[in-house]
Amino acid sequence: MQTTKNQRGAIMVEAAIYFPITIAIVMAVIYLGLFKMQESYFFFQAERAASDLARETAYPGYESFHGEEPLDGTRVDFGWEEPSSSDVSQYYKEYGGSISRIYRWGLDGKTKRRAEKYRKALCENSAILSLGKTRASVRINNSFFSKSVEAKVWFELPTPGILRFIGVDDNITLYAGAYQPVINTTDFVRNIDLAFDMGNFLLDKLGIEADKFLEKFNKITDVIF
Repeated sequence: MQTTKNQRGAIMVEAAIYFPITIAIVMAVIYLGLFKMQESYFFFQAERAASDLARETAYPGYESFHGEEPLDGTRVDFGWEEPSSSDVSQYYKEYGGSISRIYRWGLDGKTKRRAEKYRKALCENSAILSLGKTRASVRINNSFFSKSVEAKVWFELPTPGILRFIGVDDNITLYAGAYQPVINTTDFVRNIDLAFDMGNFLLDKLGIEADKFLEKFNKITDVIF
């Protein structure tokens, strides 16, 4: 009988030692799993914001196909069966315009406002976990030859007290960023074609044959390079 009581006492002592350790390990695994899921979703949202805004910048009026609110839902593009005739008309209305809009020089006020909307949408729609603070930055880099979009998001997550005992910081910061060039293939081909036509026009006005001009140009480049 005494042996049985001793065994029960030993089991109680072991349980008192191992149960808290087991619970701590389970909580740590759950926490790190949610941590990784949140990190993956941040990457998804950052890439999506950069891709969508780059597409809207390259094709003005594109937002009429998938709604005014950015990052609404989880779809990355619209279905081809959805755009109505009014949506298509609105797209071409936005797409045309002055020379600066046709050739995409600079950034207009609407594009800047869309970038700010995407920044706010990243802050509001990127956090899966209720705890923590989200910060975001969406910027359109504009140069003479090209444009690009950068989307960044930060999330400060408080660490559970039980993890602080093993040396984890009080707050963990998640970061995700994405870069997307603004590319409009149609405009690129059209501009190359216009430049070629302009070159032929000028050579014709100057009375210079295109073949001879190219031959001399190649000789000059061979000497220089």
